[in-house]
Amino acid sequence: MAKTLQLHEVSFGYDRAEPAVVEGFSAGLAAGKVTALIGPNAAGKSTLMKLMLGLLEPWSGTVELEGRPVATCPARQRAAWMSYVPQRVGASFTFTVEEVVRMGRYALPWAPQAVEAALELCDLKDLRTRVYAWLSMGQQQRVLLARAVAQARGAGKVMLLDEPGSAMDLWHTHHTMRILRDLASNGLAVLVILHDLNLASKYADEVWLLQNGRLQAQGPWQAVLRPPTLEPVYRVGLEALGTGRPVFTVRD
Repeated sequence: MAKTLQLHEVSFGYDRAEPAVVEGFSAGLAAGKVTALIGPNAAGKSTLMKLMLGLLEPWSGTVELEGRPVATCPARQRAAWMSYVPQRVGASFTFTVEEVVRMGRYALPWAPQAVEAALELCDLKDLRTRVYAWLSMGQQQRVLLARAVAQARGAGKVMLLDEPGSAMDLWHTHHTMRILRDLASNGLAVLVILHDLNLASKYADEVWLLQNGRLQAQGPWQAVLRPPTLEPVYRVGLEALGTGRPVFTVRD
């Protein structure tokens, strides 16, 4: 299957005198798939996502979006093809929820129906006039997701999300993951950084397992989400419960 976004032997670090943060990374995102990027703290997950966005330039290797280097893709074209949900974004001005969601269309043709649909999908219609900076962290994360959903409407090909539900309550966390599944079923290639193995198990099609900047395993969730593969990386004993998509618990 052709990959919408492809990384070829990508290496990067913040200091040439220090070891690389991402090293020799090769993988690709396919349309119609939700890929979970997992791994312990400081594995290089957020850095890898910034490389995919073209915000960082690799020391070596290439990142290609639709067959062209992402760093050379014109800004408006990149905005049309790729949306991004960071962990958090501060706001120095009193933008409302609706105004922040509208920012997703800044570099794109104005589409009020895309904004309305995103507010509805992310359970924000009752908050549309509230000031973004005054919301809880979980509510702010929903606004950032809605902004990306509005941006992806039309020519969107890839959505990258960095722990989008880390501050959300249980219902909104699973609702967010169901939104990602629906976006993928409509043709997006979705990559989401997760720390919760059970969320990855329940919703991911593919999994990338990262440790110390290196890809330890990749493939369908059934091949990666197995205790023998996960335990050396996470340094805990794991038990997979149930049949089908497992639920993981930590052994004493």
